[in-house]
Amino acid sequence: MRIASVVSVVAILGLALGNLPAQVVNAPASAPTTRPAVRSIQGPEKKAGLDVYVVDSDYQASPANLYVLLPDKFDKAMKQYKVLYVLPCWGPSNDGMKEAKKLDLANKYDIICVGPDYVSMCWYADHPITPKMLYDSYLPEVVVPFIDKTYPTIAKPEGRILVGFSKSGIGAVSELLHHPDVFGRAGAWDAPLMENSTRTEYYGPQEYFTKNYYIPDLLTRQADIFKGKPARFAIAGFGFGQAPGNIQQCHQLMDKLGIPNYCDDTIRPHHEWGSGWLGPLVSVLMAEDMTKVAPLGPLTTPTRPARRPTSRPASATD
Repeated sequence: MRIASVVSVVAILGLALGNLPAQVVNAPASAPTTRPAVRSIQGPEKKAGLDVYVVDSDYQASPANLYVLLPDKFDKAMKQYKVLYVLPCWGPSNDGMKEAKKLDLANKYDIICVGPDYVSMCWYADHPITPKMLYDSYLPEVVVPFIDKTYPTIAKPEGRILVGFSKSGIGAVSELLHHPDVFGRAGAWDAPLMENSTRTEYYGPQEYFTKNYYIPDLLTRQADIFKGKPARFAIAGFGFGQAPGNIQQCHQLMDKLGIPNYCDDTIRPHHEWGSGWLGPLVSVLMAEDMTKVAPLGPLTTPTRPARRPTSRPASATD
């Protein structure tokens, strides 16, 4: 049954007026300087076992879906839930949420799974030139407040966990580095975390990317926030699209900076949502102390599954 609703920005999200996020520095003069609007959030409509909302905002060029998966014994009155944010690897897509449902993650861990979606290829950056491409700010400023208002969540960092792979693995780590007061943990599988160059259509000019979204520099600048505290990063895989050792290089940089982390570069199934890595990585993210979790690998996929057609540009990384 469809429950129609239009969510007021002021009443539901409680977004404060102000400039764009402080972490975005040296943006070109054409960058927006006023708070983008959220016009409505409609839904939910039940589709394939997921609750689907439609978000209409200035953060994206057109309305985008938002997917929610609740545990079967969801208790709105008596319990507060952790939320696993399953970040899509390309847009638009709910493949990650379909895999979370297939693995029964909501019931296994008694959590809420949430899948934001994006109307174009997402590298989780606020683009300094392209209007309505605020893909970094969209999650903490629109999705998280709405989820916390709509569902009984643990509305603090320890109740919010990010997971993704490839570009959405970069997104998980980047979102935690940019918003450590919003998110508690980030898990990235097979993500090119040491990538030092980019395309203007995703990040804007190279200088802007380097100053705002280059992971090694972000780790260095934010290290004091994470030093001497429980691990908040879990990285695994082998670094798709880069020379072997990418994951280890990032792990070594974190260790050098004193940032506790979980690392396992023996998890090497195929570069797909459904190849077997998501369940093991989520088990690490749900552990009380991630640094005490034994290595999950070696984990491989002997036969590559057939690839389905997608809306991804042919030149884009999976």
